[in-house]
Amino acid sequence: MKTIFKPDYDKAERKAYYLLQLAGVKKFPIKLNKLIRQFSNLKLRKYTWFAKKWSMSVEEVCNLTKSNEGCCWYIKDNDQYMILYNDTVDNPGRIRWTIAHELGHYMLKHNEITNRSIFARNSLTEDEYEVFEKEANCFARNLLAPNVVLRELKPDSPHFISDMCNVSYEASTHIYNFLIEGVRRGIFYSKNHPSIKLFKDYIWKKRHSHMCSNCNSTFVKENPTYCPICGNNSITKGEGFEMLYSEIELLESHQAKKCPRCTNELILGSYCHVCGIYLINKCTGYEPGETEYNYNSSRVYWHSNDKGCGELLEGDARFCPKCGSTSTFYEDEILKDWEEEKKEKEELDKLLS
Repeated sequence: MKTIFKPDYDKAERKAYYLLQLAGVKKFPIKLNKLIRQFSNLKLRKYTWFAKKWSMSVEEVCNLTKSNEGCCWYIKDNDQYMILYNDTVDNPGRIRWTIAHELGHYMLKHNEITNRSIFARNSLTEDEYEVFEKEANCFARNLLAPNVVLRELKPDSPHFISDMCNVSYEASTHIYNFLIEGVRRGIFYSKNHPSIKLFKDYIWKKRHSHMCSNCNSTFVKENPTYCPICGNNSITKGEGFEMLYSEIELLESHQAKKCPRCTNELILGSYCHVCGIYLINKCTGYEPGETEYNYNSSRVYWHSNDKGCGELLEGDARFCPKCGSTSTFYEDEILKDWEEEKKEKEELDKLLS
């Protein structure tokens, strides 16, 4: 009676998620070297390295491994593995898929199951080969672009997946179609899935990243109305601009880690006990251009100022993204005006170019 082989997709998916957890991966693109370093009996090497070591051409290495892409080489005597990949392939995303695919063979122990040093089509029955290849592809897909995480990010095209996960457009198209098919079939994942917990901060950042077309900044905020850098409302969802503005390092309480004016590191309260500056960045309630002093010309003590909306702000915020008012750091001139800083950076770029 002929044995019928079927791919164990659930096992392949579990192994991929297990490896992500083992390595503590929390964002895209997945760093494959970090994953491979989790195993003492696994090495990653290039075809060009192997060719040089054994005085061969890359073409001869392809013939030896029986693959133009890569292979998982098992040395049974000392239980050592080596993933070889063709680094002359002119597509980084495709190379990453090859490495992830071969890593799948390693994690699923296909070499040991088949008792083969090199996993090749002509060394197995057609059914065996197809099953193991499908399992390795399933592993690679869930490693480089885990379905459970993508469902949270709701990609609108293969390009989104390709750019975010650093895979080829061909692979991203398959991943996208697989994702859509899963939605159509009613497949869902628990919000408590381990991979969702791993990528929690990354998912939040991707969902709430915004761009300002006025000052070219990118920031993360849920439902902002105004840009925290320039106070303009010309903002759109997404990432893209690379202009980075100076910021003050904050604690979780939104309090400066050290005094941004005198650099005092012994922080005892809301005000610096050396220079007296207010150390929490929050909404002031003032409009741009308004004075930071009241009609009696006495100082405004920000801790008791109730004019603002109460929003606590990030370390680079000159303005409140909720109501558009200025920030305490901006009013106290801890943070430079965005236009002044942008001009300085542009002039510096010209000098260095």
